[in-house]
Amino acid sequence: MVALTILPDLWPMGPLALVTPRTVADRRQVAIAEPPTTDASAVLAPVVAHVRRPGWLRLRSLVRKEFIEIRRDRRTLALIVAVPIFLLVIFGYAAQFEVHHIATELVGNDSLPLRTALAEHGAFAVENGVAPNVAAAENDIRDGHVAAAVVVNREGRPTRVLIDGSNLLVAMTAERKLAALQQGSATPTPHVTVLYNPSLRSTIFMVPGLIGIIMTQVALVLTALGVVRERERGTIEQLMITPVTKLELMIGKTIPYLLIALCDLCVVLLVSWQIFGVPVRGSVLLLFGEAFLFLTATLGMGLLISTLARTQLQAMQMSVFVQLPQMLLSGIIFPLAAMPWSVRWLGYLLPLTYFASVARGVMLKGVGLSGLWPQTVALAVLGLVYVGLAVVRFRKTLD
Repeated sequence: MVALTILPDLWPMGPLALVTPRTVADRRQVAIAEPPTTDASAVLAPVVAHVRRPGWLRLRSLVRKEFIEIRRDRRTLALIVAVPIFLLVIFGYAAQFEVHHIATELVGNDSLPLRTALAEHGAFAVENGVAPNVAAAENDIRDGHVAAAVVVNREGRPTRVLIDGSNLLVAMTAERKLAALQQGSATPTPHVTVLYNPSLRSTIFMVPGLIGIIMTQVALVLTALGVVRERERGTIEQLMITPVTKLELMIGKTIPYLLIALCDLCVVLLVSWQIFGVPVRGSVLLLFGEAFLFLTATLGMGLLISTLARTQLQAMQMSVFVQLPQMLLSGIIFPLAAMPWSVRWLGYLLPLTYFASVARGVMLKGVGLSGLWPQTVALAVLGLVYVGLAVVRFRKTLD
């Protein structure tokens, strides 16, 4: 027979805290030791001693615990160190209000002295060709090939200047630089015409870009949090054992946010028209088609973030880490032409860079697909790349 003996030292933890077998002669009886009588003050003495410790010692223990948790959370620690440095570099290089190398073309006639003067000024980059007439120059400005056009008469003197007003900083810089170029010159000051935003209103300039930022917020953050939330609750593994494939699961998780973002686009367009007076001069269907490509790429980025993050806090931190560079490097506020190439190339990897150009082109200029095909191709390629990376990474993390 096996007798069960409870160690007296562990009795305060419970009558079944620890048992040890012991062989006895009588195999028909099982003897269980009675719990020993123990003084309650002796049992609670360690707890009371811990409570009576000085407050600074308890605080030190809590601080030490938090530092240990931070050190073990490698992803959060990397974000804490990398984000400030990255944002400082981005702000330092991207926040440039002085625009250089403004794409400019001559109209009607060529003029070597004028080309030389514009090139030496440093703010203008004169195209080699010459536009035949003002209508052709306006088409080039509308399609985004140039930002300014100078009409030249037969004597080689500028008589009129056309400036793209959809990009506020570029327009203001071009207008100011041309006025400074005419100072001290014997030739009369040419007439300046600002297209698409004659009053140079900042609202006209900002609203199309803000539409992209709003849709980025919905598509990127909600998608990243949605997938990570499933992982934290443990329900994503339950979905994985169903007949639903992983690709179907990812598409099913993103379609609701895609529809929500498109509904937000409708609301924002209506508000921008009714309150701020920002029209949609181009095709609304084209704008929604480009928005679909843009949201596909942005949802792919959100899914990619969800495969890297383990908690919703990490997903939110990574989303902010992606969102801020998009606002700074997409040309919404600061033109890409004003940025050095060391940070400008990052802007070409962001979907918002191309959608901001599309939104301004369709809403302010009425540009069609023929003038937006480079941005359309870029958005389609980025969508395939980011969604493909998310699918590959998703399989690796959940297999």
